[in-house]
Amino acid sequence: MLAITAYATAVGLFGLSRTIWLGVALLAMSGAADMVSSAYRNTVLQSAAPDAMRGRLQGVFIVVVAGGPRLGDFVAGTTASLTTPTIALLGGAAVCITGLLILLARNRPFRVYDSRTRALS
Repeated sequence: MLAITAYATAVGLFGLSRTIWLGVALLAMSGAADMVSSAYRNTVLQSAAPDAMRGRLQGVFIVVVAGGPRLGDFVAGTTASLTTPTIALLGGAAVCITGLLILLARNRPFRVYDSRTRALS
C-alpha cells in the first residue's frame, strides 16, 4: 500500500516539477517505490497461490506486467495530447491512489496480508 502510494505521489509531483534535478529525483523515487511494490506483488503471488494454480497465475501476472504499462502509456499519452502533460501525470497519480483506496476498502485480505501465513486471510 505504501509503495504504491509513494510511486503515484512521486509521479504526480514529477508532473509539477519545473527543475531537472527535482524531476530526476522524483523519477528515481518512483522507480524505487515500483521495485518495492514489485517485490511485494511477487511475494504475494508465490506464497498465496496454491501449488496447482501457481503456473497459471504466473502466466496471468506476466500478461498484466507486460500489457499494463503499454495501456497506461496509451492513456497517459492520449490525455497529455488532449490536455497537458502535467494534467496527465497528476490525473494518473490521482486515479492510481483512488483506485488503491477503493480496492483496499473492498478487499480486507490484502490489507492484512502476512506472508508468514502463506495464504490470504
